Amino acid sequence: MKILVAYYSRTGTTRTVGEALAKELGADRDEIVDLKKRTGLRPIRFLIAGRDAMAKKLTDIRFERPAEEYDLVVIGTPVWAGKITPAVRTYLSSQRLEGKRVAFFCTNEFSHEGVFEEMKKMIPNSIFVGALGVPAKEVKSGAYVEKVKQFADNLRKQTAPNP
Repeated sequence: MKILVAYYSRTGTTRTVGEALAKELGADRDEIVDLKKRTGLRPIRFLIAGRDAMAKKLTDIRFERPAEEYDLVVIGTPVWAGKITPAVRTYLSSQRLEGKRVAFFCTNEFSHEGVFEEMKKMIPNSIFVGALGVPAKEVKSGAYVEKVKQFADNLRKQTAPNP
């Protein structure tokens, strides 16, 4: 089974989880790059990023690996203002994921309530096989590693061929 872990990460937190998950699954990985400059003074960039996420804006992105070439696609996003990032929203709307097995992960400071449901609604004809939410503080402390291993094990079980 060919697996892709694709993620967007502005600060590196989601990248850390994505890389660990790709390694655990023996998967290819692809970082989604937002071409909009999202740097600057912390309060201002935070507010603008949150506003863009709440407004469900799309953005220009770059990635290397087409998701349709994979059997399982695991997509990761930070949570901004309770929403998926514009980069991941754009990725989901631009990929052909019909009939593909998909899973999601997110990193967050607070809650990820509703994020996975929103992602599922964007790709209704895909086969959802799991989701993982990881608080940013667990990534910083290293406590996320066991969660990633368990999530990878569950994905392997969900996607194993029937005997």
